[in-house]
Amino acid sequence: MRVLFAAAHAEFPDAEPLGGGKAVADYLIREWRVSRPFDLEVLSPSSLGVRLSRPLVEMNEFAYARFCRDFERAATARILAEASRETVVLTNDLSEGPDFAALARAGVRFVSLWHVDVVDYFTRIYLRGAVRTERAAGWARWPLPGFLRLIFHKQRDCVRGAARIVTPSAPMREIIVRSYPECPPSRVEVIPWGNLAPSVDAVEAEEPQVASDEYLIVTLSRLSPEKGLERLLRALPRVETGGRRVRVMICGAPAFMGGRRTLRRLRRLARRVPADLRVDFPGHLTGGRKAALLRRADLFVSPSLHESYGLTIAEARAAGCRILCHNHYGASGWVVDCADVRTLAAAISDEVRAGRRPPKAFPAATGGADPWTSRRLADVLRQI
Repeated sequence: MRVLFAAAHAEFPDAEPLGGGKAVADYLIREWRVSRPFDLEVLSPSSLGVRLSRPLVEMNEFAYARFCRDFERAATARILAEASRETVVLTNDLSEGPDFAALARAGVRFVSLWHVDVVDYFTRIYLRGAVRTERAAGWARWPLPGFLRLIFHKQRDCVRGAARIVTPSAPMREIIVRSYPECPPSRVEVIPWGNLAPSVDAVEAEEPQVASDEYLIVTLSRLSPEKGLERLLRALPRVETGGRRVRVMICGAPAFMGGRRTLRRLRRLARRVPADLRVDFPGHLTGGRKAALLRRADLFVSPSLHESYGLTIAEARAAGCRILCHNHYGASGWVVDCADVRTLAAAISDEVRAGRRPPKAFPAATGGADPWTSRRLADVLRQI
């Protein structure tokens, strides 16, 4: 059996903050190249010769849409040229995927990994929930501009043509089935990703420069509008520290649409935070630095407007962090309404008053993805 893995965010350096699509693709490639459940060929921008006009994380909506179309054409051409009866195609994400309608017409069997329901994301973030996702999905019946076709038409074509759709959470499956009544629930598999970070040796773990008596609050995400980090910064002036020293580390780098604007806005808000709550922006963290920071953190906060699963929440949970988050699909720990500044501030105040967690010794190795996830997905591919 041969698998062609079309992954637009694969084979980029870890220094580029491309988010969950890259993390999942890297994890699957890493695991399958060791376990070898089938012959694997990765179709990435580099392997297909797709040229970038600028780094992905610096693209605006229109430049990113052009990249999606360039990758779509290149991946579709390679798949149609190489697909056979022994071939199954695995696609990573939707707007960044191949031409699903063309694959279906050619009889190509494909499984689609959904990291984001792009119609749901569009209605929640761009339309601010003014239109229900189930209703907006029907807009695919109409002619739409190019940018919107990447959202509405591609998602519809994927639902129609995919042999299986794989989502990381049950709420995602529910919204797909409600939005596309022609899609039977049995065709949508739920496979939670878990903690996908590779293991980190103790010698690689760079301990953060945080005083032993400081209460450490951490966020870990790309800096973009949907992550809701403004909510946290607006709540901090209302947090009651009880005289404790509190450090807040907003980890991540600006990425994709609106990232630079978001960083400027966050820095402006950070300047309004009282001096007893120090706010730092350490940038995009990977490997030992990220692992050590999560082990030192007293509280992990996820105020996101939208999360399909929350890979960084899974990493924080694996590191033993207390977790405070908004009620999104990846919700875990203490779930509060992070949109309400007073509610969020009160919850953080309660956590700070509870004090620091007991210090944890760093083991010989920490992190490490559970191979169950890659094995389960390999089983799905073999069953097609």
